[in-house]
Amino acid sequence: MSVEQEVLDTNESFYQAFNRGDLELMKSVWAQNDSVSCIHPGWEVLRGFDTIIQSWESIFVGSENLEIKLSDIKVTGADGMVWVSCQENLFAMSMSGVQVSKVHATNLFEKMEGQWKMVLHHASSVPQLSRQDQISTN
Repeated sequence: MSVEQEVLDTNESFYQAFNRGDLELMKSVWAQNDSVSCIHPGWEVLRGFDTIIQSWESIFVGSENLEIKLSDIKVTGADGMVWVSCQENLFAMSMSGVQVSKVHATNLFEKMEGQWKMVLHHASSVPQLSRQDQISTN
């Protein structure tokens, strides 16, 4: 299996953990040390495995009916590190219907003891075009 496919598989496990609310799977994706970092949209930088896992636990408790589907996936590597750049298309079910938001994410992976582990997840909201901007760009 190519390095690119190995990293894509680990990246997919990360999003499966989110979509399922599976904390154990999320733990297995991350490097378990104090040098890892996570930036959720609109949050302060989180550092360290325990702090990051606590954040995911909180998100999972309040995120029923959420699903992420990826698009625009790109894999790049250099010097033993590989990162995945992608758009997270977040679908949320609510009483008023399906809400869609877009987030751009960069996920950085490092090979540790023969496995690719996440060492950084940085997600940032993508500005939504207003209705007028959508009309004028078409």
